[in-house]
Amino acid sequence: MKKVFSFILAVLVFLSAASLAQAEAGNGTDMEAQAMPLLIQLPGMDTEAGIREYLTGEWHFYDSAFPGYKSCRMVIDEDLNVELAIYSGLQGELRGEYSGRFSFDRVYADTHEAPDLLCLGLADSALLGGDFFFLHRTVVDGCRIMSLFSAGNGGCIFDFLDSSVEDEWGNCPVEIRFYQETGEEYQLAPQRNAEFYAVFWGYGKAEEGFCLDDIHWPPPGPYDFEQIGSNAWYRYLTTRYDNEKPVSVAYDIAKDMTLENDGELRDGDVYLVKTNEQGEIIHMQLVRED
Repeated sequence: MKKVFSFILAVLVFLSAASLAQAEAGNGTDMEAQAMPLLIQLPGMDTEAGIREYLTGEWHFYDSAFPGYKSCRMVIDEDLNVELAIYSGLQGELRGEYSGRFSFDRVYADTHEAPDLLCLGLADSALLGGDFFFLHRTVVDGCRIMSLFSAGNGGCIFDFLDSSVEDEWGNCPVEIRFYQETGEEYQLAPQRNAEFYAVFWGYGKAEEGFCLDDIHWPPPGPYDFEQIGSNAWYRYLTTRYDNEKPVSVAYDIAKDMTLENDGELRDGDVYLVKTNEQGEIIHMQLVRED
């Protein structure tokens, strides 16, 4: 009888200990989950409502000739009203302030599809706002990157972004990249012991490591720009690679990393990347497009 009682007691102690361990593990998991960064989903870009939600907020353009210096501030509200402030490169002097409104239109999109053209009309100004194709590029270090492409329907207000001229019309960049700070974080791990193509989107926090967005490469080309016709550059730049997850990942750099490029790391360039077992970059080679 004593043996039976001892056996039952031992079982009860074991079950109690197991339940306690499971509860502690569960609490630990909850605490870890709370400590992990919040995963924010991008608005769906396949509907007009999703595009409107995506566009809403404060965006900044930085002149490539003066890295880190803001050349344009664009604020868009939920009704697509726009406030623009354009600055001169290194001095940061205000060149002009404009207000207006975006409207949607379609060029390549069918009537049942989301619009693919943004039309900017300026209020109380004889200047042209401009028509633009648009594309979400990536999320990097808590920032969204959106590209605008002039549809070529005459000049546009962003011709003032040309740093080679002062108080005159210039030529807007072929791809106008705007940045919006959102603070969103994504739980994506670096690829380990892998070889892949990726787009370079700047340096990691504290200027350590590279931020890369992996893509499918090569593109379906080659491209015959004469056959493509109007808006050839837009159609090339937006289809030159396929990006299933437009989110960048911070990669550490191995001490013996080798880098093959033309001497400059530029946002938006495509690289062939190799990593080691720790997910560190051991080799990056710029993809040169003919």
